[in-house]
Amino acid sequence: MKTTVKRTFILGLAMFISTLSFSQTNLKFQNKFVIVLDVQQEFTENSMSEISAQKLIDSVNYVIENTDPKKVIYVSDTTVHKVLNISFKKGFTIDTTLSKYDFDNRLKLVNENMFCKTGANAFESDELTNFLEENNAKEIIVIGLLAEECASKTLLGGKELGYDMYVIPEAIVGKSEKSKNKTVKKLKKKGIKIMPL
Repeated sequence: MKTTVKRTFILGLAMFISTLSFSQTNLKFQNKFVIVLDVQQEFTENSMSEISAQKLIDSVNYVIENTDPKKVIYVSDTTVHKVLNISFKKGFTIDTTLSKYDFDNRLKLVNENMFCKTGANAFESDELTNFLEENNAKEIIVIGLLAEECASKTLLGGKELGYDMYVIPEAIVGKSEKSKNKTVKKLKKKGIKIMPL
């Protein structure tokens, strides 16, 4: 009887410790909002190798899976496509169509918090800043593309607005690994917090 109680206690303790360490890992991103930036099919297919794209998607999905789903924000670059139409009656016309979102199909989508940006700094979107204000955001992690451009501009734009801004180097891509690392060091000097995956 004592052996059974002892085993049950040890098993229960082991499960509690396992759950505690698992939940601590999960809590790593829980109190922060996460902006998933420009992880769009057009960029992952045309600007990156398949290996680099998959590595980015895996890292980004890991962050998403370990974040409160309500605090994940997807931001896409609005890409303009022009189509030439030829008509015998009207002559030549150019139609401009706006492609919204077009996220990589491997990206884990956990909500409808989706916003478009037209410039490098995602905080120039009134819809995004209103959403963050309404949800009392204080700390924001930026992951996605591209370290030297949109990610940097968004991180610095958020800092300028008074947010505590974080970057996860393993979950962003740069023009090259060397260029990305150099950019991360510059961001750190400007007050952006570096958070390991």
